[in-house]
Amino acid sequence: MKKLNTNFSISKSFPTLILLLFSTFNLMAQDADIKKAAEERQTTEDKGRQLLAKEYPKAMKVLADRTTFGGPGSSMIANRMQDRSPELVTEARSKMEVTNYSDVAGRGLWHIRFPFVNVTLVETPEGLVLLDSGYAAIGQVLVDLIPTLSDKPLLAIAVSHSHVDHAYGAYALLQRWPEAEVITTHAYLEEVSADIELRGSIAKYNNQALEKQPDSPSDLAQPTHTFRDKLDTIIGGEKFSFVHAPGETQGHMWVWLPERKAVATGDFYQGFLPNTGNGKRRQRYTKEWVGALREMISLEPEYLLGMHAAAVTRKDEVASALGITADALEYIRDYTIERLNRGWRKDQIAARMEWPERFAEHPLLKLHYNRPADIARMVAMRYTGWWDDIPSHFAPLEFDAEAAEVLKLAGGVERLEKRGRELLKTDPVLASRLADWAYYGAPNNPQAKRFFMDVYMQRVAAEDTPLQETLVYLSAAAQARAELTVLNEKK
Repeated sequence: MKKLNTNFSISKSFPTLILLLFSTFNLMAQDADIKKAAEERQTTEDKGRQLLAKEYPKAMKVLADRTTFGGPGSSMIANRMQDRSPELVTEARSKMEVTNYSDVAGRGLWHIRFPFVNVTLVETPEGLVLLDSGYAAIGQVLVDLIPTLSDKPLLAIAVSHSHVDHAYGAYALLQRWPEAEVITTHAYLEEVSADIELRGSIAKYNNQALEKQPDSPSDLAQPTHTFRDKLDTIIGGEKFSFVHAPGETQGHMWVWLPERKAVATGDFYQGFLPNTGNGKRRQRYTKEWVGALREMISLEPEYLLGMHAAAVTRKDEVASALGITADALEYIRDYTIERLNRGWRKDQIAARMEWPERFAEHPLLKLHYNRPADIARMVAMRYTGWWDDIPSHFAPLEFDAEAAEVLKLAGGVERLEKRGRELLKTDPVLASRLADWAYYGAPNNPQAKRFFMDVYMQRVAAEDTPLQETLVYLSAAAQARAELTVLNEKK
C-alpha cells in the first residue's frame, strides 16, 4: 500500500485543508439530515402500523401469514436484518432447521434453514466451506452451531451477493475464524459501494433501520478473493466451481459442487416466482438469470440447495424445478421485448400481461413475492429509458399538483371517494388510483386519508396480493393513519 505524503507545505495545502474540512462538515450535516428524516418517517410509520393493527385485524393477519418464505417467518427479525442483538440471535436459533445430506466419503453437507433465508455448510477433507452467511443474527447462531456439526475449521465463506439476508452473517463468523477466506465476485464490490452510497434510500425501501445500514465497507466482511466469470478451485481438498451471473444483483454467483453433484443456487432459484422484478430495488438481470438456470441444468445436478426454499434431492425434480423457473422468466422477457418492438406502451405491456396456465398453476411459481408484470416492467426498464410514452409525462410534474386538479374536476373528495368505493368491489387497482388522487390532492382532509387507508388495507387483506406489493400498501396506509391522528388532535 502506498504511504501517504504528510509533509504538507502550509502555504500550498491550507486551501486544500479548508476544502476538506468544509466537505467533511457538509457530509456530516447531510448525514444528520438523512438520519433525522429517516427517524421521523420510521416513527410515524410505526405509530400508524400500531393503529392499523387494531382497526384492520383481518388484513394484518393475512399479512402475517404471507411473510414466511425460506423457512419459518419472524416478525421480530423481518425489519432488523442488520441487527446482531441477542434477542434476534435467540429468535433465529429457535427457528433454525438443520438437514444433513452427507453422502460423499462420509463428509457432511448441511442445508440450514432460518426465517426467510438458508445457508449451506460443506465439509471437505481438511475443513469447512459456508455457502452464504445469512443476515446479521445468523452469524452468531452459526458460530455456535458449526462446532457441533464438525470439529474442522471454517476455511471459506462464499457470499452469493450483497443483499442483507445473504452477506451480513459473515461478520460474526470471521471474528471466530479470522483466517477464513471470503469469496465473492469482483462486481460484489461495486454493489456494496452502491449500497453504502444509497443507504438512506435502501433503509426506506427495505423497511430497515437507517442506523444499522453500513456507512463504510468495513461494516461488512471484506472479500479476500474475488473473481470474474468463473473460479474453479480446490478448497480443503475438494473441488468447487463458483460461477458469476448477474441476477438479483450485478455481482450474483452460484456454486457447483462436482463431487457431490450439488448446486447451491443463491437466489436464482427461490421455490416461487423469483424476485426478478422489484419496483423498490436496483436493476435485475432476467436474461442472465435464465442463462444461469440453463447452465445449472446442463450439469445434471442431483441436489438443489436454494437459499429461500427447501432442498430438492431427486435428479429429475431438480431439473424440473430449474427448468420451469427458466421457462417462466424467459417467457416474460420474450413477451416484453416482443411488445416493445411492436410499439406498445410500458403500462400496456404490464397491465395486459398474459400468464399461461402451465405457469399459473405450477406450485414452484406461486406469486408469493411479486407478479409476472413486475418482472416485465424491470425488463422494459433495462432496455429503454424512463419515459412511459405518455406525452405529458416527459416533462416533470409533481403528482400532488395533478391530484389537486383532478379533485377540482371531480367536484371534491366526497365525489371521488363515492366512485372509488364503488370501484373497490370490482376494480381495486383503479380504485387505488382514485384514492391516491384524494390523498395527495387534499393532504389536510381527514376524509381523504380514511378513504386512502380503507382502500389500501383492503388491498393488504386480498389473498392474491404478493408480499412486496402488500408491504408498499401497508407503509402508505400507516403513514396516512399517523397523519390522521395528528389532524384529529388539532381539532
